[in-house]
Amino acid sequence: MKRRKFIHQMGIGAALGMIPQTLLSFTPTMALEKKSKELTFGIVTDVHKDLMPDADRRLETFITEAQERKVDFIIQMGDFCFSEKKNKGFLSIWETYKGSKYHILGNHDMDKHSKKEVLDFWGMPKPYYSYDLGGYHFIVLDANFLYQDEKFIDYDKANFYVDSKIRTFINNEQIEWFKGDLERTKLPTIIFSHQSLWHGVKNRLTLQRIMEQHKEKVICSLNGHNHTDYHFKKNDIDYFGINSMSYQWVSGKYESRDRFSKELYEQYGNLHHIAGYEDPLYAFVSLKSKGLMKIEGVKSKWMSPSPYEMGMSEELNGSGNSSRISDYRIKF
Repeated sequence: MKRRKFIHQMGIGAALGMIPQTLLSFTPTMALEKKSKELTFGIVTDVHKDLMPDADRRLETFITEAQERKVDFIIQMGDFCFSEKKNKGFLSIWETYKGSKYHILGNHDMDKHSKKEVLDFWGMPKPYYSYDLGGYHFIVLDANFLYQDEKFIDYDKANFYVDSKIRTFINNEQIEWFKGDLERTKLPTIIFSHQSLWHGVKNRLTLQRIMEQHKEKVICSLNGHNHTDYHFKKNDIDYFGINSMSYQWVSGKYESRDRFSKELYEQYGNLHHIAGYEDPLYAFVSLKSKGLMKIEGVKSKWMSPSPYEMGMSEELNGSGNSSRISDYRIKF
């Protein structure tokens, strides 16, 4: 592969309704293995079913468009839903997608349950894993560990609400697996994580060095978590932050009790912290064999009153407080 060169950032969006069918799959079909000229996938992150009143509608919109586009797979990058019976309907919306679909653990997914309980509820075999599809390699990482007294501790029932210095780590066993997995593959590779390998994961420098040693095959790193929209590049590795499907968390003067109905504020205790996006945000990614990756993100508007109206600054470059996912084209 040629070295990646960041080309430019643009704009375009989309949205709509719902459709049926099944299965979480971690192995590609033979048809997809043969298809290597172009691969497309849909990506969504930080839906936050348990905070966002209209999360079902938002997820349905994404699933419908993914079905219409006939993408090769979909992936959600964490902070999806709690492992509770009341969320089975929400999870069933995800499962209506007919093709391959993949999960990534987010930190808030373990707010009420253990990591194992979340895996079982989602039907997710492992917290970190990799797969090959359409001539490409994909790696999913789990950065939901505390590091205390020289031990890595799984996130479990909100135990990560502690000093930020000891949270958001990737454990050594997983790092060794990651190193070996990246060494073994001969395919162009995308690395997924909930928290950012650019600036969120505490031991990220170790991960960055591993990626840089194999930069000829690393297309990029994609993450959610921050509810912002950004692209950074370091030592020939592209890092993309995908905005939340639903909202940005705000406090102080940016809080409001006028964005939703009075009844919803009574039902959802933290709703005054939610600066919601009018439309659900998500993105579609296409990979072409000639070495071009395109990200096409949805653009929306803030629910009124917008944080901008209340004085929040918008960063047009870097990590932006915005109601959009930007479009990108990179060569690899």
